[in-house]
Amino acid sequence: MHTDNKPQKNDRMDGGGAIVAWLKNAGVKNVFSVSGGPINAVYRACANQGLALIHARHEAAACFMAEAQSRVTGKAGAAVVTLGPGVTNAVTPSLVATLAGTPIIIVGAKAGTKSDERGAGMAYDVLPIMKNVTKWAARCTDPNRLQEYLDIAWRKMWAGRPGPVFLEVPSDILSTPLASEAVGTCPPLPGTPGVSASDADAAIKLLGNSKKPLLILGDELFWHRSERLVETIEKHNLAFATMRLARGIVSELHPNWVGPAYIPCNATLKQALADADCVVVLGHHFEFDLEFGDSVGAGARIIQVCSDQELLHRNKRADIAVNASPAAFIELLAGLPASKADGKWTAGLVDAWNKERAAQLGQGDAAGIHPIAAVDAVSEAAPDNTIYVTSHGNIDFWADARLRIAAPGRYLRAGQSGALGAEVPYGAGASFADPKAPVVVFVGDGGVGVHISELDTAE
Repeated sequence: MHTDNKPQKNDRMDGGGAIVAWLKNAGVKNVFSVSGGPINAVYRACANQGLALIHARHEAAACFMAEAQSRVTGKAGAAVVTLGPGVTNAVTPSLVATLAGTPIIIVGAKAGTKSDERGAGMAYDVLPIMKNVTKWAARCTDPNRLQEYLDIAWRKMWAGRPGPVFLEVPSDILSTPLASEAVGTCPPLPGTPGVSASDADAAIKLLGNSKKPLLILGDELFWHRSERLVETIEKHNLAFATMRLARGIVSELHPNWVGPAYIPCNATLKQALADADCVVVLGHHFEFDLEFGDSVGAGARIIQVCSDQELLHRNKRADIAVNASPAAFIELLAGLPASKADGKWTAGLVDAWNKERAAQLGQGDAAGIHPIAAVDAVSEAAPDNTIYVTSHGNIDFWADARLRIAAPGRYLRAGQSGALGAEVPYGAGASFADPKAPVVVFVGDGGVGVHISELDTAE
């Protein structure tokens, strides 16, 4: 960490102090940043209040680290950036977090209010830009309303499908003493809807009579978990595949796992979708990794459960669309008698996936080390608590199919964005989030060069 200001105590908390106090109340353990004069008040407050400040080399990397922290811990990440170009450097990470559904709060500086419309150094109206790549973006120009704006940011960040939020605060507001020392705690997380009686009855009948069910575990299960998920899978003998953030929600060493829910690297899943008589999608929608639902057989019935109503029926119309928390739906299934699922169906899918995976080993040649061999060698040597980061480049196609993730928050991939450059910052952020866990980053020659200097930050 670097700051030009030594810790000092003020008679009254200033705007920067209020932000830091609020972040601590929100459970934030690390703030990622690149220093700039307009955010000195936040730096002083971090020193005064004991909130760890991790200084990156670039604002994009700082925001990627904040996102990685969220993906590992299941809690919100936080970044603070200076004005103008400091904020625009945060655009790509914001887009990645939006597409991946990751909750992070980015506080950005602005030139002092007395400099408005005067062409201050580095000043630019970045708010319209950030509104396009976040769930919510706003500007606070009253120090005594900071708490209110932060609370709004918190609610927006977690409502429905999580995502990033941005709050811009002028430098003079950050350094202005507040009228009151009181900084409240964060509001409780927004509640997720339960399963209606009509939806419950319809889903129970459909799944209860299914002989060839297939379960897709989606991103939302990472944020809203159920302790009874494994029990439900085993009770109903369900074959399951896992989307990105859901990888490790149930150990992928489980005998009912049929691979990642990523059709380009899982032909077994593509065939399973074509043959299943009931496809249950929990906390997700039919996005491009699932070929927008085009692989689902004409005779299959679809149950989709998602707390974000906008994602229901997206790309593929569901027969039963349940606007509820997937965790609530799992609790419902756990309490039902065992379904009529055909055990041979589930066993056949598992066998097909294992054979497909084994057949990949024959793709190498004498010309050099095949990516599969490299991924396998690393994963076999790595401890069970290892966190894996994969690029969205060519190496990702191999790593996705080979890795078996045994616990939540152990697998980080650049969401739906395909952005290169997140990999090394993800690794650093994951290491700060869980210092005792080894972190392995699979990245190609293009992605590694974007933020390679952040290896120094990780030290």
